Order: sequence, then C-alpha cells, then structure tokens
Amino acid sequence: MLKRNVAVFTFTILPCLSSLAGAPVHTAHQEDTAVLQVALISLCQAKNGYVVLSSTTAAPRPADDMGDADESGAFSDLERRNGSAALLPEVLECQRARLIREQEIQRFFDQQSNLANKVSLDDAWKKFYKSFPGATGWTSVSLPGYSPDGEIAIVYMAHYCGSLCGGGSYVYLRRVKGKWKVLVDFPDWVS
Repeated sequence: MLKRNVAVFTFTILPCLSSLAGAPVHTAHQEDTAVLQVALISLCQAKNGYVVLSSTTAAPRPADDMGDADESGAFSDLERRNGSAALLPEVLECQRARLIREQEIQRFFDQQSNLANKVSLDDAWKKFYKSFPGATGWTSVSLPGYSPDGEIAIVYMAHYCGSLCGGGSYVYLRRVKGKWKVLVDFPDWVS
C-alpha cells in the first residue's frame, strides 16, 4: 500500500509541484505594492509633517463611475478588487506616511460615540491632531485595479484633514519598461 501511495505521489503530484517551482514568482501582492509605492510617492516626499495612512484599504465611492472615460478596463477591476477591505503591506510606510490601524483612526470619528458625548466633528479633529502631532491628516488608498493586459493600473486615494477639508482622486499609472509611472491624478471630489 505504501509503495502504491509513493508511486501516485511521484508520478502525479510531484510533477505538478515541480512545474510550479520553476515558474517565475510574481504575485499580485508584489505588483500591488509596486503600484501603491509609486502612487503614494508624493506623500513620502512631502516637505512638512506626515500623513497618517490607514492600514486598511478603501473602496472607491459607489457613486463614482468612469464610464467611457476609462477605456483600459482598469476601473472595473478596481471596483471588483475592492469589494471587501484588505490590509496594506507595511513596506508602504515612509518618513512622511505612517501606517496606522484603521480602528485607531476611526475612534476619533465614531458618529454614535461623538453624538452620545456631544463631541462635534471639529472637536474630533482636534483630538486626532493632538494624538498625532505633526500630522497633516489621514489618507486611505484602495488596492489597484488593472487593465486586462496588466499595463495600466488605477488607485483610489482619499485624504481627510478637517471637517471641511479633504479630497479624493484616482491615480492612473502605466508600466513603462517594467516600472510603474503615474500618468494622471484625476480629482474626484473636494471638500
């Protein structure tokens, strides 16, 4: 019986594993990290302060629709990939962007708690800035969406800095000679 199991493993499963071992290692996680590092480069190169970067991905706003403006197909993939939240890789943190757990950020802006304790949104922001001295606000980003050929990527980014301060945009990137480059930062909303 043991010989039979070894033979089955040797002639059926082992060849499959061997072919996988020879395949190039290129995971979506690595690609996502490469795209997000380029999309976030302006945060990391800011001259003053730092931004609190949410550790959890953000979904694009449901009302947003690129329609005919996105001929690449990347926006559809962006919506599909961000149907549920995911954790961002820690390598995205830099001197001007500090990765902080989403729950730690949201504790300042919990509407039920703020209403019960009669805390205004302006007061919530004051508490946020007191807890994160030198911060310029907080930012959340989506996982990238990709065109079917994998040459175009899109990332949704939202930055919040006060009760009437913030904005969101879609960053389109293109792979050029194996490296991601920003094509356009398309503003979506401003407060």
